[in-house]
This record gives sequence, structure tokens and C-alpha cells, in this order.
Amino acid sequence: MVKSTVRFPESVVREIESLVDDGRFESKSEFYRFSTDYVLNQVLDDYDPETIDYEQIKAEVMPDGERRLGTDEETEHPPFPESVALVRKFALRGKFADAEDFIDHQYTAGDRHAILLEEILRLYRADADALPEQSHHPQSGDAE
Repeated sequence: MVKSTVRFPESVVREIESLVDDGRFESKSEFYRFSTDYVLNQVLDDYDPETIDYEQIKAEVMPDGERRLGTDEETEHPPFPESVALVRKFALRGKFADAEDFIDHQYTAGDRHAILLEEILRLYRADADALPEQSHHPQSGDAE
């Protein structure tokens, strides 16, 4: 076998070590081999995983492995551009709670669209918080 050295951030190594400690993988090497095979299998049509017991490991570690990460494919929601427009409309009107309710009722928490909508809402909220309070300035001719 060819040996390859790859450097990972400490936080990634700690997570991998916790998976080994939990018994989900026999060793860090098994994790790295499986992960590499899994990704290659997902992106290359003709790739055949070489990890020993690949299918068994996949079934144990990723029982819902065929689901796309960050989505709830069984849930129907409005088209994303329409959701963006509605969240924007609520935010521009200062109705942040209504926008949050819409997101919470239409999407599951981990759905990638929900995450993007919440980030859009956060940006509008930050902009609104940064604006000075609008006070009434009497114009000429207005009675005080």
C-alpha cells in the first residue's frame, strides 16, 4: 500500500478519535480509509470501494446514508426563491418573528434552505439593529 501523510486541524482529529473511542471505527486508519472510499464512491461513477467490509461499516455508521445531508427530502416546502422573497418582505417590514415562524413551519432545522434563510434573516436583523432609531423631526410648518 502507498503511504500518504495528511494534516488535519486538531478539532477534526478530536472528532475522529471520539468516533474511534465510541467504537464506531476500529482505528483512525479505518475511519480515513472508509471516508476516502465513501467520498470517491459518491463522486465517481465507476469507483469501487476497497475498504474491507465497506458496506457493513457504511450500514453501521450511516444507516440513513442515502439521504442527502442537510435536507429533509420527505418534506415539501415552497420553492426556495419564493421563500427568500417572503423572508425578505417580513424582514424589511420589521416582522422578524413572522419570518422565523415561516422558516420554522416550512423547513426542518437542519435543512440547508432553512439555514440559508435564517442567515438572510440574521443579516436583515443586524442591518435593522445598526440603524439609529427613527425619531419624528417636525418639518417646517408642522405644529409642535
